[in-house]
Order: sequence, then structure tokens, then C-alpha cells
Amino acid sequence: MIVYPLESRLVKPGDSILRVFSKTLARNRVRLRSKDIIAVSSKIVGISERRIRDIRRIKPTREAIGLARRFSLTSPFAQAVLDESDIVIGGVKGALLTIKDGYAVANAGIDRKNAPLNSFVLWPHDPDLSARTLRDEIRREFGKHVGVVIVDSRVTPLRLGTTGLAIGAAGFRAVEDIRGNVDLHGRDIRITFRAIADALAATAQLVMGESSEHKPFAIIREAPVNMESDSGVREAKLAWNRCLYMSQIMPPRHDQSQDN
Repeated sequence: MIVYPLESRLVKPGDSILRVFSKTLARNRVRLRSKDIIAVSSKIVGISERRIRDIRRIKPTREAIGLARRFSLTSPFAQAVLDESDIVIGGVKGALLTIKDGYAVANAGIDRKNAPLNSFVLWPHDPDLSARTLRDEIRREFGKHVGVVIVDSRVTPLRLGTTGLAIGAAGFRAVEDIRGNVDLHGRDIRITFRAIADALAATAQLVMGESSEHKPFAIIREAPVNMESDSGVREAKLAWNRCLYMSQIMPPRHDQSQDN
């Protein structure tokens, strides 16, 4: 498997991701191939789709002000997180643990790094749809059958640092079910699924960076993925009571029987 990080110009609100990607390929002198996986930063997708909050127009509620004081946040940021979250579970200094669209993530995916001046960048409204749209546009523009994964970062329980998270995908199977296979000693594998989309996101995030690298795209070539099926990342989502971590936290009563 080969990974090519692609350096690009800054994306502005309303920019076409396809146009930016096309120019980025030319700038980096890379030719696209069928079966490539295109990794795209969630930040530039959010910016292109105008998923931006102006800090100056946010009016913090009493709840936001309380969270800001407790966890050393600005009150406009705390309010933006509240507005985007399904649930705020708690937090640590500088971050809130939230449920957003079925994911347990910090700050509902809201990012301040590299955001336009006086603003926060939100996740795309429908990341799977954004991935499918870009996949289809690339097919029409280049005649190549590719996969797309939209990448953000996440933290892992009891581990320091961030890794990649797939919040949207198209063109390949996001999860591989290997139950029913056998291990090296012939024992049945009973519970294991492989998080293909997340593994690709982590691979891409490693070379794309998270600060001033100007690398919002990466091409993953010869990835061991199933491109015969396409269900987006929704098949990777797990109900709260089936999650090893979150099931240990008492969920709100109205969420106890829901599958995300």
C-alpha cells in the first residue's frame, strides 16, 4: 500500500472540492488510478460547504457559560459545541466529550485550527453524501472508479494523541466482518470486525498532518479494500449499549434502547 500526501492551496467557502482536487493533482504531478482511495480533510469539506460559525454572532446560554468556566473554554465555543452535539457527556480542560451523529468525539467535531478568522468549522451536514458526491464527480471528470474517505481526528480512551477517524466514505466497504474465519491455530473468530474506513483515515491522517502542512488530500493506492460494496460509514456505527466503552457510562434514559 502506498500513500501520497498532496499539498494544496487554502480552500475558501463555496469552493468546489473537485476543482481544488484537480488542481492539486496537477500541482503535485500525480495521476489518478482506478481503485485509488482519496482521503479528504473534513475541514476543507466543511469550509467548502460553508459549515462555518461566526464567533461574533454566537450568544452563549447560561449552560454554555457554565461549561466554559468548568472546562476552561471560551463561552462562544462551548455554545457552538452544545448546538452541534446530540449529547454532552462531560469534559476535561480544553475539551468536551460529546455524542455527535452517533460518534463519541471531542467538541462535536468542531475545529478552531486553521479555521477562517473569527470562526469555527463544523462537520459537513451529511459526510457520507459529501463523499459520494465527490466520488461521482471524480468518476465523471477523470473516468476513474475510486473510493473517498472524509477524515477527521479523534482521541482514543487512555491514550495520548490523535489518530484518524472516518466520518464519511463512499466507493468501498467501510467495515469487514471476519467472524466465521479461523485464526492461525484453527480457532473460530467470533466477534472481530475490521474498521477499514477508520484504518484508511488513520493512515491518511499520519501524512496529512494537523497544523500548517497544507496537505488536505492524500491518495491511498493498492489498499486491501472491497470496492464491490458501498454503504458509507453508517454501517460502522455502534449502538451505545453494544460499545465496550460507552456502555460503561449510564446513558440518558431516552437513549438506552436506541441504536445509533
